[in-house]
Amino acid sequence: MSPWHWLIVCAAFAVMLAIIIGVIVLIVRMVKPRSTAATAHPIPPGWYPDTADARLIRWHDGHHWTEHVQSR
Repeated sequence: MSPWHWLIVCAAFAVMLAIIIGVIVLIVRMVKPRSTAATAHPIPPGWYPDTADARLIRWHDGHHWTEHVQSR
């Protein structure tokens, strides 16, 4: 086999290997779960400034904003 044939065989092998690795990377990225900001950093329960009225604070129960407010 001439050196040119070996070069062509090696190039074809490299292209096939790159395609296989690319497909594997795409599959892993599609399957890997993605975290959202809401699940990554939940708000702990507590009193926080009310966005509707700067004179008040509003209770967050750790999941939802409640109707409970009080003066600062």
